[in-house]
Amino acid sequence: MKGFCMMRMTTCRFTGIVVMLLLLMISMVSSSLAQDEAGALFTTVGDGPVVEFGPRGEWDGRYTDPGAVTYHDGQFYMFRNGFQSWPASVQVGYLTSDDGINWTEVTEEPVFTTDEVDYAGTAMLASSAEVRDDGTWALYFYTWERPAFRGAGGAIGLATADDPLGPWTPLPEAILSPGSRGEWDETQLAAPSVVRTDTGYVMYYTGYDSRNRQSIGMATSEDGITWTKYDDPTTTEAPFAESDPVLIPAEEWEAEAVHQPRVVKTDDGWVMIYRSPGPGRGMMRLGLATSEDGINWTKSADNPIFAPDDLPNGNTMWFTALTHVDDTFYLYVEGSDTAGVPDTSIYVATYTGDLVGD
Repeated sequence: MKGFCMMRMTTCRFTGIVVMLLLLMISMVSSSLAQDEAGALFTTVGDGPVVEFGPRGEWDGRYTDPGAVTYHDGQFYMFRNGFQSWPASVQVGYLTSDDGINWTEVTEEPVFTTDEVDYAGTAMLASSAEVRDDGTWALYFYTWERPAFRGAGGAIGLATADDPLGPWTPLPEAILSPGSRGEWDETQLAAPSVVRTDTGYVMYYTGYDSRNRQSIGMATSEDGITWTKYDDPTTTEAPFAESDPVLIPAEEWEAEAVHQPRVVKTDDGWVMIYRSPGPGRGMMRLGLATSEDGINWTKSADNPIFAPDDLPNGNTMWFTALTHVDDTFYLYVEGSDTAGVPDTSIYVATYTGDLVGD
């Protein structure tokens, strides 16, 4: 009888251990599924790029990114950047689409080039576009002054045209420039995203400080030409004496940079997709932030919401563009799907629903 009881107790202990292991495995699987669900907020369309880089030797023969994408009168328009190396001269191509997925190149030649911007330095990159009430097309771009990866310098400019095919005429000077020495945006401005509102325009942009720390700033304008940086009156000392960022790197995955804001205003509120390089080279990830007023932003608890692994055979991920049409967000991503090959093309991922409420 004693032996039977001992055997029963051993069996019970063994059964308990098995149950605990099963519960642990279920918990791990559930956690993994939750992480996968968070990372799959946007669904990549198809198993390849929607726009590919050009033939070898051409202006876009190695890299292309989505630059500026806008929707007007029932059609999508893309002003993509093409280049053969980086940092180097960049040219802008022009494509159209009826559905945001299948794109047609309107002309094989670029419609706007770095050489047309006197103050561009090394490069000029398209970043945001819109059509004014009078039919004028506006293309916001940023410059890369020196052929360097850090401390290159650069500002934000504007070009206009009567037709997206051009000719494009850049304003003779930048419309937004870096701050004074010691400010949070003292060395370089980049990647403007311009949103039209009932009272004018709002621009979100990347600002670089002297240590290459990158934050996201905001500026407002009545006419889209003359801009005023957002300035919190309660911050009077450098680096926030002249203006203030509206989003700063604070999470571990963001390392020392939140940059490249892509912003749209919906009926539910403001939506921003931003990029962070992570702790190492090639670790680019995308984050989501939402706002009720365009100034105070809340980062998603599920960040990062998109990574290179979310692309087909994802290897690297760089520039993005975002547009919102009929309750669907279209996220365009520059990426390479072949390990060891640095050529980049353009992919698209979508999300239908309310990102502000989610």
